[in-house]
Amino acid sequence: MIHFHFQKYKYGKELLVDCFNLSEIPGQSISMKEPHAASFYEIFFFLKGSGSMVLDGKKLDFKSPAIVLLPPARPRQWVLKSVPECMMIIFEGEFMEAFLKDHLFLNRLYFFGNYDSPPLLPVTNKNMQYFHELLHAIKKEIRNLSEDSQQLLRAYLYQLLIVLNRHYTACYNLKGNLYRNTDILKFKELLRQHIREKQKVAEYAELLRMNRNRLNQLCKEVFGKDAHTIIRDELLQSCKNELLLTTKTIAEISYEYNFSAPSNFVRLFKTQTGLSPAAYRGQYAN
Repeated sequence: MIHFHFQKYKYGKELLVDCFNLSEIPGQSISMKEPHAASFYEIFFFLKGSGSMVLDGKKLDFKSPAIVLLPPARPRQWVLKSVPECMMIIFEGEFMEAFLKDHLFLNRLYFFGNYDSPPLLPVTNKNMQYFHELLHAIKKEIRNLSEDSQQLLRAYLYQLLIVLNRHYTACYNLKGNLYRNTDILKFKELLRQHIREKQKVAEYAELLRMNRNRLNQLCKEVFGKDAHTIIRDELLQSCKNELLLTTKTIAEISYEYNFSAPSNFVRLFKTQTGLSPAAYRGQYAN
């Protein structure tokens, strides 16, 4: 598995956001056939063309105009007959979190933390034109950096992410509340931090200092499923990333994620995905 890391000093001074045309990076990212992942947030704006990507073992087709939104460490493999016309914006999480003094902001966006709806947003030509103009403003500012560019770029990105979230929630009939219950946002953040050692509802309810019944109620109100299911989904996604992004053995992953035996890990994984961990890893290797 190939890993991409953010080039903070590409423009001399440290900058944690970048915007460019895909044609500017030949031989990298979407034009690669090999499975790969990035350590930063990525948003692809497909202006012309079509293709597919393999994500979590499933093939996802897209046709322009469309947008693909990927959080860090999300393994993918592109299946393209030709490289589409595409603009990209990439950024590190701290670029927005430090500006807003809200480390939960990116958790408020449905498209970066949602395993039920695909990370694909079909849009109209009119909507894509709006995004295209905003991206060009971002790109122009990056190419002509000044003392106050960091603040303007954060404002542009903030605007872009909120408008994208509105379109995404409307597309998939989600509740669309960008500022939903803070306890739920903390729950999602705690999951990412502790999923390796904690997989019980009671453990997260204790960290949140609330009754487990209250946590289940909040999860059902916001996500339409109980806390146990959300924990299981996060566990499976994290294990999938380990399978694709590392060379750890099945046994090593099972013990790292607090399974009592590798067979229990294999059983859960196969029940939920229909594939054994080895077969899931093999799909990408082949």
